[in-house]
Amino acid sequence: MNLMGTGIMAAIPIVFKPYERRTIDPRNFSKGFFNNYDDSNTDGKQIYTIKESLLINNYKTFLTEFYELIDEDFYEEANTNIADLPDVCDLEAFTKFFKGDNRNNRVPFMYGASFFSVLGCQCMQYWLFYGGSYKAILETYSTLVHFEKILAKSMKNPLANAIKFGIFG
Repeated sequence: MNLMGTGIMAAIPIVFKPYERRTIDPRNFSKGFFNNYDDSNTDGKQIYTIKESLLINNYKTFLTEFYELIDEDFYEEANTNIADLPDVCDLEAFTKFFKGDNRNNRVPFMYGASFFSVLGCQCMQYWLFYGGSYKAILETYSTLVHFEKILAKSMKNPLANAIKFGIFG
């Protein structure tokens, strides 16, 4: 997978916050999105963190369902089988395994820099699980929110409504 350029990717935000000088608008998220997160207020700034057990207990079945839904071969994208992914017990182990350097930045992988631009929030740490076209040019992000909402309604996995599509790179 070539990560040069700018392209559409999908991720599950691990930690996110509102953009500076903006508030969160629920219309920019799928229904139930915020149920997947714990929120805290630090120094007057709202921070959202994924519920650890939700991610840890569902990530393998999520990948299976997602890749079956889009009719793509997970092995071809990830260079591994879902069955070979580890059973992790906490977010620290999850992050360590999926660290971009450990996976050669091949999906799925964790990222922590602000190279992922989405509608509605600033992702501080995120788990990229899908890489689309790297020839993407967007005028508006609303179509990506529509993809998020469609996916949330079409999938059964509890992580389905925690997805954000955006531009990476």
